[in-house]
Amino acid sequence: MALKNMHFREVKTLLVLCLLCIVFISCGDSAPPPEHSPIGTPVKVAHPKRADMTEFIDLNANTVFLDKEIVRATFQGFIENIYKNIGDEVKSGEVLLRIKTKESAADDSLRLSLGSEIFQGFVNLRVRSDGVLTSLNYHSGDFVSDGEEIAIISDPSSLRISLNVPYQYVGKIRRDKRCDIFLPDGTTLPAVIQKVVPSVDPASQTQTFLLKMEDGVGLPENLNINARVSLRTVKNALTVPRSAVMSNETLDQFWIMKMLNDSTALRVDIRGGIENDSLVQIVNPELNISDLIISDGAFGLPDTARVTISR
Repeated sequence: MALKNMHFREVKTLLVLCLLCIVFISCGDSAPPPEHSPIGTPVKVAHPKRADMTEFIDLNANTVFLDKEIVRATFQGFIENIYKNIGDEVKSGEVLLRIKTKESAADDSLRLSLGSEIFQGFVNLRVRSDGVLTSLNYHSGDFVSDGEEIAIISDPSSLRISLNVPYQYVGKIRRDKRCDIFLPDGTTLPAVIQKVVPSVDPASQTQTFLLKMEDGVGLPENLNINARVSLRTVKNALTVPRSAVMSNETLDQFWIMKMLNDSTALRVDIRGGIENDSLVQIVNPELNISDLIISDGAFGLPDTARVTISR
């Protein structure tokens, strides 16, 4: 009887083991197959291309009126009347203000004979040129001395842009060259270099170029603006995307990652030239437009790297 019970227990244990094996096998069959991970860093690639590249320099500038008349007192005395306000247009020969001499102010009965006319103690100051009254330094009742600057008459048609160019760039900029002017409100206007002032500022070592607006737009004086002037143009230059160019922390070494095959990229040191917002000229080494370079994803890659090209 005991032998029979022992045999039964062995058979039962064997059945349990068989059931467990079936469960494990079925679970193993339902598990998804393992996924294959990429063999390298995912990157995007592009071909070098030929393009015309222009080098620009951006400089600060300001507006000026070249033609101005400084109205000075021709007699000392008190300003009795001012007939114009700042911003008013004036014509040549118009009376700007009236000065009462100090002698006349002290004694209104003063009479001096000047030929056929009787001098009554008043002097009228007249303007000599057309323009706009842009400065007035005195008010009615103020005392002025002989020769003092009272007002300034500016000619709006004489508006120019004063551009201070560092001397190392002067030789690359010629007269009659066109450039773009950027106003503070975001407007872009064309201008042309008209004159070069033959002197250099002793402190900043800059030379002044005078630009004229091509479309005659009226601007106020002393407006700070930006000017973009072209220095040189290279035709059919070999270029790569700006995002493809890597550099070290000191910005004295530059390189790109060039594809040797479908999965391997190699560092290539370069010497760049003209740059713009999207392209960089490659001066050295000579690349072929059929070459593939990494345009996105090259940051941090070693000199030789395993990559995967993503579309």
